[in-house]
Amino acid sequence: MYPLILTRRILISAPKESVRLYLSDLKRIAEYEPKVRKVEVSGPSSGLVEVSGRFLGFSWSGSFKALFTADGGYRAEMVQGPLPHVAGGYHLRPVHGGTVVTHEERYLLPWLFVPLRFLLSRWLGRTIERELGAIKEGAERLHRQTQLNQIESAYQ
Repeated sequence: MYPLILTRRILISAPKESVRLYLSDLKRIAEYEPKVRKVEVSGPSSGLVEVSGRFLGFSWSGSFKALFTADGGYRAEMVQGPLPHVAGGYHLRPVHGGTVVTHEERYLLPWLFVPLRFLLSRWLGRTIERELGAIKEGAERLHRQTQLNQIESAYQ
């Protein structure tokens, strides 16, 4: 087996609580994860998350155990799926001007993929960057909506 670990981070112009709220709705995974088209969540806060989508052009499906972390992010580990091991997580860190979100994905790939590791690594890196961009947009949109709601309730 061949381990492949990718890490990317992004600054989101929203407080940590808004980012946490956005990520805590696991049904939103299909909004930001390019490899996922459909999500079913078994529990409201954490639990089994069943997903399906496309990976390298191939249809796939899997089940992940998701656990929320103390920093406001979550970790997910595949318990059933096409690869021997897949895990990932989001870590949130408040900074001046917003929140830094770090996303890591870990794959244990069959040796068959070793000749493709450079291309696979680049492709997965780009999907993570798109994913973080979508999370940034979603969390900032949620924060703006929260601010508007507070302003409206102050005038009522």
